[in-house]
Amino acid sequence: MAAVKEVFASNWIGRGEKTTQFESNLASVLNVSKDNVTSTSCCTNGLFALLKFLNLQSTDEVISPSISFVGAANAVKANGVNLVFADVDPLSFNITVETLENVCTNNTKAVILIHYGGVPADLNEIISFCDSNDIIVIEDNACSPFSFYEGQSTGTIGDFGVWSFDSMKILCCGDGGLVYSKNPEDLSIIKNILYLGLDSDSGFSSKKEAWWEFSIKSFGDRHIMNDISSAIGLEQLKKVKGFISRRKEIHEMYDFHLRSTPLLLPPKIPASKNSSYYLYWVRTKDRNKLAYFLRENNIYTTFRYYPLHLIDEYGSTTSCPTSDMIGEEALCLPLHQKLSDLDVQFIVKTIKYFFK
Repeated sequence: MAAVKEVFASNWIGRGEKTTQFESNLASVLNVSKDNVTSTSCCTNGLFALLKFLNLQSTDEVISPSISFVGAANAVKANGVNLVFADVDPLSFNITVETLENVCTNNTKAVILIHYGGVPADLNEIISFCDSNDIIVIEDNACSPFSFYEGQSTGTIGDFGVWSFDSMKILCCGDGGLVYSKNPEDLSIIKNILYLGLDSDSGFSSKKEAWWEFSIKSFGDRHIMNDISSAIGLEQLKKVKGFISRRKEIHEMYDFHLRSTPLLLPPKIPASKNSSYYLYWVRTKDRNKLAYFLRENNIYTTFRYYPLHLIDEYGSTTSCPTSDMIGEEALCLPLHQKLSDLDVQFIVKTIKYFFK
């Protein structure tokens, strides 16, 4: 609240110094140059801008895991590109080299992968395969803002990455996002797309004699963060290690107390990966009954994400049997840093009572 008050006291609540500082501080945490990142209004708009930047043709294909957020699929379809769904691993719910190979063709130009629930996908194998086939890798890092793969921040390992800072994410600005590009020159074009296509040398900041003149380089939309959201983000950034530490504690409590139940628990995280612990998912053939029972006991659960190949509007003809099974059996339990130990104990006790 104090940070937001400071923004209002400055009499400038649009994109300004706080947003620039937020981008710089995030870049430092991610161990990349600030020239490689730019903020945006949300992760989905970042994906829309990336697909527009890639300028793919109608015959080109972009692969996405079926277990993924609708925003990524919409970005592909809205840009007139063929969307192809890949199946996922039954335990991690992540895309793999094998599931990628099953749907890859000569027309495949890019893959949008997520790190499900905060657990990184097997990036070395995926990127090696994509590099050898001239396929662009876009990391949808909304679930894994501070996850690491072999010591490197996810979202900065592929060619491009996107983050989300909306109301349900680990670092929450209310709304907001980040775009990463391995090539800073590409990022300058993406920034142009995200801000009306305006030339950075236009307007008052250009120091032109007629500063009211402007020029545009593309027909871009307007998808930028403001200093209110960025001020919140700067404060959240100071606390995010504590958030993730608490989430890890809750994750481990679930692991310990639920191992005696019939539930199939998430896989163990290998030493080469560090999770942001965004989701805790379980599988059971009694998923629907369990979800209803928990709701009756004031425990909210859900499943993220419903298999996209089953959505008629996408017109998918791909068979994704593992995603079908996950869509029928998986459930995400409450996991956020405000849960108390008593809350977790109540959730566990209620689940055990259901199976009795």
